[in-house]
Amino acid sequence: MRRRGGRGASVFAALPWDLKSTLRANPVVDQPSGSSSRGDLLPTQPPSDDHEEGDEPEEGDALEVQVVGKEVVTTDLSDANPATSLSGPPSRSRKRAPNALASTSKRRRTEDEERHPWDCTGLVPRYERAADVPAHLKKYFYQRHSLFPAYSRLPLLLDDTGWFSVTPSEIAEHIAERCRSDVILDAFCGIGGNAIAFARTCERVIAMDNDITRLSLARHNALHYGVADRIEFVLADYVEWSREYTRRGAHLREEVDVVFLSPPWGGPEYLSFGADGSPTYPLSAVLPIPGDELFAITAPITPNIAYYLPRNVDVKEVAALAKPLDVPENDAEDGTERRREWVEIEEEWVGDKLKAITAYYGGLVDGG
Repeated sequence: MRRRGGRGASVFAALPWDLKSTLRANPVVDQPSGSSSRGDLLPTQPPSDDHEEGDEPEEGDALEVQVVGKEVVTTDLSDANPATSLSGPPSRSRKRAPNALASTSKRRRTEDEERHPWDCTGLVPRYERAADVPAHLKKYFYQRHSLFPAYSRLPLLLDDTGWFSVTPSEIAEHIAERCRSDVILDAFCGIGGNAIAFARTCERVIAMDNDITRLSLARHNALHYGVADRIEFVLADYVEWSREYTRRGAHLREEVDVVFLSPPWGGPEYLSFGADGSPTYPLSAVLPIPGDELFAITAPITPNIAYYLPRNVDVKEVAALAKPLDVPENDAEDGTERRREWVEIEEEWVGDKLKAITAYYGGLVDGG
């Protein structure tokens, strides 16, 4: 995949105001007038003790920017988070002398001041012991180092959906290498597993999700991995966004090299999909719209698409998504006439377990 030099304006600069909402710590967003000013992302490290005068965060640095109709609503993210961690058993209450209480209060204020504005500690539980994990998540907690090898070293956060939907790290890194490019759009970024991997192989990553909690967790996790400055986090509905992007002329939008599609599969029950008890997963079960429709609204953005799907997906349906050829070719291995572009379907294994498949289209096909 070719890479272009330089970093262009935001890919979202040409979109309507009511479709955009960026999760930047400094709430600078493109104006309805069409201004191309985008503002820089904050550094990925918390401010140091020896920062220079004038480096203090601005008053609005911890604000989340949302767009509701034509009205901009700002909410202090720190107020939205619980004051204490939700993980672990409650501690016993103890009486403290007044000066001890004052010291504890001061220490907590200092910790809050030192915390990076993108840090979401306390937003969701952070599990350290299996005994604290809810029964429906224990299976995934035991796989935590497969999902995030640095889980025990970094304060990474996953919500309930994130535990069973995040791409295992080994697979995410492999897909990121296959998708190496300039600009990549992670259309359903969730808690950021793939976006973090893409930040190491691509010049720019646009991480999009329609759930503000998961998008905040993605930014938190990218922060602690040290790659948040390479990712633009966007709160938006991909289906709506892609249709609007396509409606706009090519001269009003920035080119996107690759789109990575990892849509919801319908929860952990995806293995039970299929008619008459068949284990085959149909593309019609993909959310939020059927998988073939999702591919159809993505294809006008770029021909280079990586589609992450369940291991039991109907591969004939996946192959049928490839673009039809204007003139059939006779280069198929079985000697039959090929009427569609090549699609490469890759099995994704972790150890001896098949986890999923990734279908590559366009220039992502090996040798394409």
